[in-house]
Amino acid sequence: MNARSFAAARTSARSTSVGPAILNALHTASGSVKALVRALLNRRVAGRLEHLSDHELSDIGLTRDDLRFGKSMPFNADPTTELARRSRLNSYR
Repeated sequence: MNARSFAAARTSARSTSVGPAILNALHTASGSVKALVRALLNRRVAGRLEHLSDHELSDIGLTRDDLRFGKSMPFNADPTTELARRSRLNSYR
């Protein structure tokens, strides 16, 4: 067996191993967990906006209806992205 055929055999054996598949699955799962944690933390921060007065909310381009809509989003969704979008839309009015 020469060096080239040995390298080819080693590469094909490596590509069929389970290790990369497990690492890929863990990487995907960790990304999902990170996104969920980020959404939950941002949901908590968005909840603090309820303590602002209507005047303070209008200063940042939001209304109470916007906050209610953000709160009604699915549990795993990040409400701050929607609140930022609504704030930009409200600033053009």
